[in-house]
Amino acid sequence: MPGQHIITLEQSGATFAAGGELLLDAALAAGISIPFSCRRGECGSCKVKVLSGIHESKPYIAAGTSYPLADDEMLLCQSHACGDMRIEIPGWSLDAQALRFEAEVLKKDMLTQDVTQLVLAPRHAKSLFIRAGQYLKFYLDDGSSRCFSVANIPADDDGKLVFHIRRVAGGRFSEQMLDCLAVGDVLSIEGAFGACTWQPGPHSALLLFASGTGYAGIKPILLAALAEQEAMPVVLYWGGAQIDDFYEREFLDKLSARDVRFSWHGVVSQAGQVAEGFRQGYVQDVAAADSYVWQSARVYACGNPAMVSGVRERCLALGLPAHHFIAEAFVPSGAISVPLAQGSFDPVWECVGPKYSIDGMLAAREQSIRALAQIVGKLRVGMTTGEAVAMANDHLRSMGSSHTWHPTYIRFGDDTVRTPRQGVEKERALRDTDIAVVDLGPVWDGYEGDFGDTIVFGENSLHRACAQAARDVFTAAKEAWQTGLSGRELYDFAEAAAARGGWQLERNLAGHRISDFPHALFGPAKLAEMEIVPSDSVWVLEIQLRHPTELVGAFYEDILIGTPASA
Repeated sequence: MPGQHIITLEQSGATFAAGGELLLDAALAAGISIPFSCRRGECGSCKVKVLSGIHESKPYIAAGTSYPLADDEMLLCQSHACGDMRIEIPGWSLDAQALRFEAEVLKKDMLTQDVTQLVLAPRHAKSLFIRAGQYLKFYLDDGSSRCFSVANIPADDDGKLVFHIRRVAGGRFSEQMLDCLAVGDVLSIEGAFGACTWQPGPHSALLLFASGTGYAGIKPILLAALAEQEAMPVVLYWGGAQIDDFYEREFLDKLSARDVRFSWHGVVSQAGQVAEGFRQGYVQDVAAADSYVWQSARVYACGNPAMVSGVRERCLALGLPAHHFIAEAFVPSGAISVPLAQGSFDPVWECVGPKYSIDGMLAAREQSIRALAQIVGKLRVGMTTGEAVAMANDHLRSMGSSHTWHPTYIRFGDDTVRTPRQGVEKERALRDTDIAVVDLGPVWDGYEGDFGDTIVFGENSLHRACAQAARDVFTAAKEAWQTGLSGRELYDFAEAAAARGGWQLERNLAGHRISDFPHALFGPAKLAEMEIVPSDSVWVLEIQLRHPTELVGAFYEDILIGTPASA
C-alpha cells in the first residue's frame, strides 16, 4: 500500500504497517498489544527505543514539561513513521497472552474408575504460554465451556497438554463428551487462565495442598519448584476419600526417593480406609500437626472450595502471611463466583475486546493484589522512590507480567498528596515513619490488572487514619454503586463520605476503564464523568484522599466487582 511503512518489534519479530496515523494507533489496529495508557504523552507507558528508521513526533505537554526522552527514544502515542522502522519496547513481552486455539486428542487413559487422563496437542499455537498451575477453558458444542487445570509443564513435554478429568454425574463434558472422544478428534480451547501459579522465591518451606483432581493443578507447581535450585523442603498433602483416589502415588513415591527435598502425604478422609503410609483426617489438620515455620512458608492449595477455605483459615491461624497463600478453588461446570451479564455492557463506553472473559479479569485482579503485597514486603527504609519502582517492575516480571499498561507508581511521604501527572521526587528516600502509596497496573496473560493501596511505616496516628479512611471511603462507595448510582453520582457520594471524615477527595483521579489488553475503548473515559451505571468488572474505582492542611495523603483502588443494581 502506498505510503505504508513496516514497523518491526525487536523482541518478537512481529510487524505492523503504519502510514500517516500515530504509531500507537497503527499497532492497536493491527491487533498488537502495545503498552499504553494516557495517549497524551503524559505517562510514558508507550515509550520505545528506536533501533533504526526515522520518525516525527508532534509537540506535547506532560505535567507542565515534555516527558523526558533520550535521543533514541520516542512515545508511540505522539509519533509518526517516516519510513520502515525497528523498535524495542523495554520490559515488554508478547508471549503471555490468552488465546483461542484448537487441540487434537493424542491419548486418553483411565487413571481410576472415575478419573481420565486426556492428552492433547495444540494446533498452530506456537506462541501458547502456560505458567505452572494455570488452567484452560474447553468449549463445548453448545457454546458453553468447562475449565480444567493443565497437569504438566507443556514446555518440558514437547508442547503436549495433560489433563486429569473426574467424571461428574450428569456432567455435559466429563460424562458425555469425554466418553465419545477418540484419538484425532479436535477440541476448541482457550487460555491460559488462573493466578494460582508457581512463583520462585526463598521460603522456609513450600507446602502444597490438593483434594481429588485438584492435584492436577498442584503437580506442575511441584515440578517447577523442584526444578529450582532452592534447598527448601517441598511437601504435598493430597486429600482423598479412599486409597484409590491417589492415582499417581507411584510417581510421587519415585519422585520423593529421587529428590530428598520432596515428601508427600496421602490423607484419607473416610474412616476405615487408611492403609500403611497414609494418614487419616483432613489435609489442614495433618499439616498443622507437623512442624513448620509458618511465618516464612508459602502455601498453594487447589481443589474443592471447602478444602481451600479450610486450609487457608488454618494456615493463617498458624501464622502464615495472607499473601503467602495462593489457591484455586474448583467449582462445577466452569461456574464463577461473580455473575456477569456481558450483554448489559454499555455499547459506547463499555466496549470490551474479543478475548474478554471474567476468568481472565478475576485472575488478573487476584495476581495484582498478591503482587502488591509481595512488593510491599520488599520495601526497605532508605530505598528511594526510583529504586522502589525498579524493584516493583522487576518483581512483576518475575511473577509473569508481560508488561505494565500504566507506569508503576510509588510515592513516599509528602509525595502521597500528589497525583501521577504531578510527578514525584525520584530521590526521595523512604523513612521509618513514612506513609507510602503503591499503585500497580500489570498485564497478566493479556488481561489488565489494577490495584493500589497505602502502607504505613511506624505508628503515626494521622498516617494510619488517612490510610484507613481511603479504604473505608472505597468500601462505602462500592456498596453505594450496588444500589444503582451512576459514575458521577458514585464520586459525588465518595466526596461527601470523605468530607464527613474530615478528608478531601482528589477528583482528578476519577476512575477508569479496564478490560482485556488493550481494552476496546480508546479514549480518556473517566468514571467520575459517566452518567451510566458502571457495569461489573470493567471499571476501576480510584480513591485518593488528603488531609486538608497536612502533606499526608492515601490511595486505594480496585475493580468494581459485585453486580450493581439497574439504573
